[in-house]
Amino acid sequence: MINVDNKYRLFPFWSWNDKLDKKELIKQIDWMHESGIGGFFMHARGGLTTPYLSEEWFECIKACEKRAKELNMEAYAYDENGWPSGFVGGKLLEDLENHCMYITYNIDKYDEKASVSYDISGKKLKRITSGENVLNIYLTNSESDTDICSKKVVDQFIKLTHEEYKKNNIYGNLRGFFTDEPQYYRWVTAYSRVLPEYFSKTYNEDIFDGIGLLFVEKEGYREFRYKYWKSMQRLMLDNFAKNIYDWCDKNNFKLTGHYCEENFLEGQMWCCAGVMPFYEFEHIPGIDYLGRELIRNPGARQLGSVASQLNKEQRMAEIFACAGWDATPNELKLIAEYAMVGGVNILCPHLLPYSEHGQRKRDYPEHYSSINPWVNKGFKSFNDYFAELGEKLAKSREIANIGILHPIRSTYSAYKFDLPCRGLAEIDKLFLEDNLYFEKMHLPFHYLDETILENHGSVKDKRLIVGSYKYDYIIYDISHIILSIFHNC
Repeated sequence: MINVDNKYRLFPFWSWNDKLDKKELIKQIDWMHESGIGGFFMHARGGLTTPYLSEEWFECIKACEKRAKELNMEAYAYDENGWPSGFVGGKLLEDLENHCMYITYNIDKYDEKASVSYDISGKKLKRITSGENVLNIYLTNSESDTDICSKKVVDQFIKLTHEEYKKNNIYGNLRGFFTDEPQYYRWVTAYSRVLPEYFSKTYNEDIFDGIGLLFVEKEGYREFRYKYWKSMQRLMLDNFAKNIYDWCDKNNFKLTGHYCEENFLEGQMWCCAGVMPFYEFEHIPGIDYLGRELIRNPGARQLGSVASQLNKEQRMAEIFACAGWDATPNELKLIAEYAMVGGVNILCPHLLPYSEHGQRKRDYPEHYSSINPWVNKGFKSFNDYFAELGEKLAKSREIANIGILHPIRSTYSAYKFDLPCRGLAEIDKLFLEDNLYFEKMHLPFHYLDETILENHGSVKDKRLIVGSYKYDYIIYDISHIILSIFHNC
């Protein structure tokens, strides 16, 4: 085995998807160790019959933590039973007040069942309680997701999940937690119960005077939408991301994982109104990088930008899911190397199942376990290669003096859930084309996120400074043809 610290080796999603047996768990850890794997994420997943977060569950966790310590491997817990993170395997959904909410609307006659209604006949919205051509707004509880914009809800999540793992960390080798796809609500226009109070305190406005502007382009809609989505991001950032990060930091755990749909602007608006600020609040920031095609997307570059600016050495990608059973090692190598060009240096292969019988064998293959012929034959060499490459990248510093202002804030006023591509097709197209343009030209660059700039940006000696990086060239206008390049700011 090459001499590489285990923290730079592969960390697979170890799918706990059946009745768990401690002897079998330890046997699989030993196989991982022999295969050059450095650690694992213990991931409650479909098919699990051992009760989640039960005494039996934690006995299995402790046995794996103990064996990992003996082998100098790193054991991490996955923070949920399924995904997205935040519902404690369904426990928090027992109270309707913990559910997230969403907004729907119609344009019809006035409906007394609507949460708020507006006259839309003029240039401005006007709240009304009667009429025919009326915009009716409905606030509805989600059936399946919790409100991670609410600190009260997230505090319960921490108490019932993270605190329980802390109590059971008797060998002191549980390194941290993987959080998976947290989001405010992706399936309709997102809303939170805590939003009206925040909006009032921040902007001195009644949110219900303008919430209809999310759906019609009346006077002031751009400003309102900007405030709305910035507020939703801020609430999720403070009450979920920073809240859990601070708890982990205080209790000597590392937080890793990934947020949702980071590879395009439309997806970011579905889930978090811009993914880059969330990387500040992970000890090992991560992305989702799934499928087998080398899609030229900005996900890894967004991650690498913030991680470089804020000196976060380790950067992880959940990778290879949905590649199919026929994906070759060479294909997987190309996918991983492309992610590493963007800034990734640790791979989390998806999936290593505890059990393969029945439906489990069809869980987003291919699977990186002993049932896979090439894995049985060559997985250690594959792992050694990426461990050595990952360590070299982690201990290196990227040279980049070009900063591109990330366009996510430009999408706030255009985003509308029921439009094709949510109204963002053109800007997403230009964004992806520009990402590809700079890669083809071999021009090293970082994205500049406005929230990161606000907290970590400055100007000195006519150069823009973001964290530990200084930029000579700033591109602030996303376009198919680069319109505005300024030298020395």
